[in-house]
Amino acid sequence: RMSIGLTARELAQMRADIEGLLPDTCNILSATRVSDGEGGTETSWGTAIANVHCRVDYKSGAEYTAGAAVQSYSKAVLSLPYRTAIDTSNRVEIDDFVWAVTGVNEGQTWEAVRRAEIERIHGQR
Repeated sequence: RMSIGLTARELAQMRADIEGLLPDTCNILSATRVSDGEGGTETSWGTAIANVHCRVDYKSGAEYTAGAAVQSYSKAVLSLPYRTAIDTSNRVEIDDFVWAVTGVNEGQTWEAVRRAEIERIHGQR
């Protein structure tokens, strides 16, 4: 059986090349529980990491009717630099849209890019 190995330098070059090819930027958001002023709490979303290089690859989307309004959803794969701290507790802000993180690739051999599965959230962050 033939084994293909990468040197640390080759892997570092692949990571740098990929990061240079990510055409967009996004903000990674994290949740904070804040007082609602009436004894309860609500979730507030703030920027944890700003202006992260990224690329969005749309996977699926559809429209459906809920009540009297047409609603839509979109799913995509978000590519980020390989060391980007992101998990399913985060949200991502891309242009005017906010996305929930539904999965993240981890534990790969030769991780050259971090990929997150995302689903668009409607409404404000």
